[in-house]
Amino acid sequence: MIMKNIVIVVDMQNGFARHEQTVRLTDKISDLLTKDVFDYVVATRFLNDDNSAYEKFFGWKRLKSQQEREIAAGIAEHVDFVFDKYIYNCVVPNFIQKLCQLNDGTYPEKVFIVGADTDCCVLTISTALFENNIRPVVLTQYCDSNGGPESHRAGLTCMKRLIGANQLVDIEIEKREDLEKL
Repeated sequence: MIMKNIVIVVDMQNGFARHEQTVRLTDKISDLLTKDVFDYVVATRFLNDDNSAYEKFFGWKRLKSQQEREIAAGIAEHVDFVFDKYIYNCVVPNFIQKLCQLNDGTYPEKVFIVGADTDCCVLTISTALFENNIRPVVLTQYCDSNGGPESHRAGLTCMKRLIGANQLVDIEIEKREDLEKL
């Protein structure tokens, strides 16, 4: 059985594309998705609510408006499925069921990951996939953090320890065959 190339585009929303690095990241992921190298594109969408842990403990009140919550232009038109989440992680039973459904009814061996923030949601999602026996292939050229370069590097360092350095792939994807050898 041939496994499908499924990519999870983590939280590439208008409300997160507010720093230079994540604006550039939006363009880079958009360019990647136009190459049509993935069979399915799954986007996560973070939704913040009143009295959330983020508001209560950080005083963080972003990602509440519809405009902030929207998947960024250039990415949205490539998305096959959007999974809403209210926490860093999206890897819950119904998310795994959706991955299986997209993979012709079989448990996926690997899933590609791109998006923001490397040190928060990308880290948490990749670790949860690993813990569910799905290889998370983090395409590091297509990840970044609103926390800046130091936060991005910290996320990569933690992922090396949590999911293994072989799951972090630092290459530009040009064609479908680039994914086949990973």
